[in-house]
Amino acid sequence: MSDYYLSQFPEGSLVQSLRKRGWNEEAIRVLPLPKRSDWLQVFWKGAFDPQFWAGQAPPIRPAFAWYLQRIADTIQEMRDSKNGNGNSSESIASVATTSPKIILIGHSAGGWLARAALGYLSQSTGKDEAFPAIPLDCILGLVTLGTPHLSPPPQIMDMTRGALRITNEQFPGAYHQSSPDEPDSLFYLTVMGDAIRGVQQVRKSPWEPTVVSGFAYNSYEAVCGQGDVTGDGVVPLNSGHLDQAKQLTLPGIFHSINRPDQWYGSDNVIDSWHDVMLELIGRQLEQESSNRKQPWNFYFWK
Repeated sequence: MSDYYLSQFPEGSLVQSLRKRGWNEEAIRVLPLPKRSDWLQVFWKGAFDPQFWAGQAPPIRPAFAWYLQRIADTIQEMRDSKNGNGNSSESIASVATTSPKIILIGHSAGGWLARAALGYLSQSTGKDEAFPAIPLDCILGLVTLGTPHLSPPPQIMDMTRGALRITNEQFPGAYHQSSPDEPDSLFYLTVMGDAIRGVQQVRKSPWEPTVVSGFAYNSYEAVCGQGDVTGDGVVPLNSGHLDQAKQLTLPGIFHSINRPDQWYGSDNVIDSWHDVMLELIGRQLEQESSNRKQPWNFYFWK
């Protein structure tokens, strides 16, 4: 996913907000997704896959495999990088080693696709060039912002054509958040805005513009089958959290930077979840240092 910003409001960028909080610029990697049109690959690559049309396509099928490939490639690039310092705050972690620790931050669909990558590619042997392995011992945690984690009910068309449902079946909830004593355990933080209730809009004419609550209703209905619920304007609250994850609900926060002062990456909003993330990082690093008898150096990825 590319960084999320408006040219007239660059200060609303998630990456910019992170930099202002001391994260080294070299430690933040943005998944190379330069254009929104890249998402069209889901449909034109899935068009020739019978499992896609049958709604039975796991995310390692062509429709989403290209995205998982980019996640794996970016993680490998970060692991190979020799830029050691991930964060300027010495209270977070020592930087005495060269092995990076990576935190994945996924906004919207990027969150469940990150879960899919961790699930499927952590099981990869790395011998198949199409699916390089992601070693879980280099991942510190996963943060999702406004992510639709739950698949829609059977009566609602699944726009992922089965990929999200199958991910949940194979890797339910905070799947890799095992006992802190386990070497491959990682933390999960799900963040959801609770800004607006969907209201079905009855247009008086075809030219009447869609109001925010009407858009929310249609979006919520497509995600969870019910439009008159609350959420961030795109994703309903009841779909945005994972079982066993640290769950954080932010009142008044919207899904996208169209509300530059009221979305997950806004400079005046980010501390609401960033501080919780830092706490989870500290706990995880402390536990891993005691288990492994060595400090960790880490990078940050969105």
